[in-house]
Amino acid sequence: TSESMLLTAVRNFTSPTTVQPPQSQGTNTTRSNVVTKCADTSNLWASCTCSLELCIGWYPCGLKFCKGKSDGKKPASTYRCGIKTCKKYFLFSYYSKMKQNCMWDE
Repeated sequence: TSESMLLTAVRNFTSPTTVQPPQSQGTNTTRSNVVTKCADTSNLWASCTCSLELCIGWYPCGLKFCKGKSDGKKPASTYRCGIKTCKKYFLFSYYSKMKQNCMWDE
């Protein structure tokens, strides 16, 4: 499927990898591939993790219901009185070969 093809092409650039150095046979060392954030580096040519925040400040996400007044004999009834609104935030982080390609992440 197209999803499995995509997952084979993408790699996690923040996970540690195990490296077998040639001079020390049988000893595994773990080298971290953790890349610094673009906001934390001043070198424009260094690779870094770029972040982009997206905020949807208002979108309709349901109906708003209000309660009517009860007359003592009947319980209060509910009625539609508007639209419920929501907001949502997303934070996208991705690898950039150069900080120069991620100047908004300051």
